[in-house]
Amino acid sequence: MSMFRGAGRRTRRLRSYLQRRTKTPAGRRPELDCKTFPKLFRKRAVVFTDTADFTLRTARDGILHFLMVFDTITALTRKVVDRTGGELVKVEGDSLLLRYEGVAEACQSVLAMDEAIQGYNARKPENEQVHFSYGIGYGDILDTDSDMFGLEVNLASKLGEDLAEPGEALLTPAAAAELPPALLKRVVPYRIVTFGQNAIPVQRLKLRGRLRRGAVRRNP
Repeated sequence: MSMFRGAGRRTRRLRSYLQRRTKTPAGRRPELDCKTFPKLFRKRAVVFTDTADFTLRTARDGILHFLMVFDTITALTRKVVDRTGGELVKVEGDSLLLRYEGVAEACQSVLAMDEAIQGYNARKPENEQVHFSYGIGYGDILDTDSDMFGLEVNLASKLGEDLAEPGEALLTPAAAAELPPALLKRVVPYRIVTFGQNAIPVQRLKLRGRLRRGAVRRNP
């Protein structure tokens, strides 16, 4: 069984290349990678969402209750993403992987998602409310039909899952650098984050947030 889902053109192209690379002597693989790079990679914005208190909520309410709630919020999110020019690539546990042509579209989509989720929460009891955190990246992405790979995907995942608080959106430096002036006004410094030997200045996108934030936190 292959690790790559789907049978679309981009996925077939990647599989074919990896088979070719396997048969290529190790010393020639870097040159082969460079020549093939334009065919495999594309500039993409990526958003990785994470759901607050997944483990605690399943322990408290049961996995079936959480899946019911998460399935509902995923359907709501998909409508917002489609409307704002993005694509829901996959659902991974309690997280969503989304892709966009550019960072402006990704950030506008996150703003719209946040408003939609808060509107949803306002009508629901506490155990049916959902709180997302967001990581946003941009760069050369190995973009298959049903998945995405690359450094900016990894960084967006790290920001969304491990650093951003519920109701918070964090951007990689590459993503922040692509913002138009109108959206750049909504961005403020977050802090320097260290990944291994690398230190990067992460930015925060100020969400509109009509409802009070802070009731749910990742690190109480």
